[in-house]
Amino acid sequence: MKNAPFVCLIDVSTRSKRRKALSIAIDLLEKIRIAEEAYFDRIPINFHSGDAYAATECSIDILIDAISTLLSVYD
Repeated sequence: MKNAPFVCLIDVSTRSKRRKALSIAIDLLEKIRIAEEAYFDRIPINFHSGDAYAATECSIDILIDAISTLLSVYD
Protein backbone atom coordinates (compact mmCIF):
# COMPACT_ATOMS: atom_id res chain seq x y z
CA MET A 1 0.00 0.00 0.00
CA LYS A 2 1.30 3.41 -0.94
CA ASN A 3 0.44 5.10 2.40
CA ALA A 4 1.22 2.13 4.61
CA PRO A 5 4.39 3.65 6.16
CA PHE A 6 2.39 6.62 7.54
CA VAL A 7 -0.30 4.35 8.92
CA CYS A 8 2.35 2.16 10.55
CA LEU A 9 3.62 5.19 12.49
CA ILE A 10 0.30 5.75 14.28
CA ASP A 11 0.61 4.67 17.90
CA VAL A 12 -2.36 2.55 18.95
CA SER A 13 -0.80 1.07 22.07
CA THR A 14 -3.49 2.36 24.44
CA ARG A 15 -7.26 2.47 24.23
CA SER A 16 -7.15 6.27 24.30
CA LYS A 17 -4.77 6.33 21.34
CA ARG A 18 -6.93 3.84 19.45
CA ARG A 19 -9.97 6.09 20.03
CA LYS A 20 -8.00 9.05 18.67
CA ALA A 21 -6.85 7.04 15.64
CA LEU A 22 -10.41 5.92 14.99
CA SER A 23 -11.60 9.52 15.21
CA ILE A 24 -9.03 10.49 12.58
CA ALA A 25 -10.17 7.63 10.34
CA ILE A 26 -13.82 8.69 10.69
CA ASP A 27 -12.92 12.29 9.86
CA LEU A 28 -11.09 11.12 6.73
CA LEU A 29 -14.04 8.96 5.66
CA GLU A 30 -16.37 11.94 6.18
CA LYS A 31 -14.16 14.05 3.88
CA ILE A 32 -14.23 11.28 1.28
CA ARG A 33 -18.03 11.00 1.59
CA ILE A 34 -18.46 14.74 1.11
CA ALA A 35 -16.20 14.66 -1.96
CA GLU A 36 -18.15 11.70 -3.40
CA GLU A 37 -21.45 13.52 -2.82
CA ALA A 38 -20.09 16.61 -4.57
CA TYR A 39 -19.01 14.46 -7.52
CA PHE A 40 -22.41 12.73 -7.50
CA ASP A 41 -24.20 16.08 -7.60
CA ARG A 42 -22.15 17.17 -10.62
CA ILE A 43 -23.08 14.15 -12.76
CA PRO A 44 -25.29 15.44 -15.57
CA ILE A 45 -28.87 14.15 -15.70
CA ASN A 46 -28.29 12.41 -19.02
CA PHE A 47 -25.67 10.21 -17.28
CA HIS A 48 -27.87 9.20 -14.34
CA SER A 49 -28.49 5.80 -15.89
CA GLY A 50 -24.77 5.18 -16.34
CA ASP A 51 -22.25 3.12 -14.43
CA ALA A 52 -20.48 6.11 -12.84
CA TYR A 53 -23.73 7.35 -11.31
CA ALA A 54 -24.63 3.94 -9.89
CA ALA A 55 -21.11 3.31 -8.61
CA THR A 56 -20.96 6.70 -6.91
CA GLU A 57 -24.35 6.20 -5.30
CA CYS A 58 -23.21 2.80 -4.01
CA SER A 59 -19.92 4.28 -2.73
CA ILE A 60 -21.78 6.95 -0.79
CA ASP A 61 -24.10 4.38 0.79
CA ILE A 62 -21.16 2.18 1.81
CA LEU A 63 -19.25 5.15 3.25
CA ILE A 64 -22.29 6.18 5.31
CA ASP A 65 -22.65 2.63 6.63
CA ALA A 66 -18.94 2.39 7.45
CA ILE A 67 -18.94 5.73 9.27
CA SER A 68 -22.02 4.76 11.23
CA THR A 69 -20.47 1.46 12.24
CA LEU A 70 -17.18 3.04 13.24
CA LEU A 71 -18.96 5.67 15.32
CA SER A 72 -20.41 2.88 17.46
CA VAL A 73 -17.15 0.99 18.05
CA TYR A 74 -16.47 2.46 21.49
CA ASP A 75 -20.06 3.01 22.62
